[in-house]
Amino acid sequence: MTHFGMPNAAKIAFRRTLLRLILIQVALAVAAAIVIFLNKGTDFGLATLYGGAVGIAGALAGAWRISLATESDNNATDNVLRMAEFYKATLFRLITIIALLALGMAVLKIEAAGILIGFIAAQFGYFFARPLRAR
Repeated sequence: MTHFGMPNAAKIAFRRTLLRLILIQVALAVAAAIVIFLNKGTDFGLATLYGGAVGIAGALAGAWRISLATESDNNATDNVLRMAEFYKATLFRLITIIALLALGMAVLKIEAAGILIGFIAAQFGYFFARPLRAR
């Protein structure tokens, strides 16, 4: 075990699982964008890519906060603080997603249906990215 909260094997498994999730999300978002591009055109296809990028940004934001939560010393009193960090990670992910969706729809005036299709396609990555175990 390292002096941080996670052993090295767990850190490696976390990084590999995150990388697998991101690659699956990219593949799903690009596949959805290609289908949309062929059926609806360039603007709708780009909106789908933006929505996929929002989903990926949310996953990265949540993973970053979770990695911060596990980087503290391993004390019994830290467990409550660590749990609060996990809640903060979820809240940070949610705020990131809402802000980027609002930016795309309200400020940049990108096609909302395309954004949502790309976002949903990227979120399906969670079904296919099973977590790896630390050895």
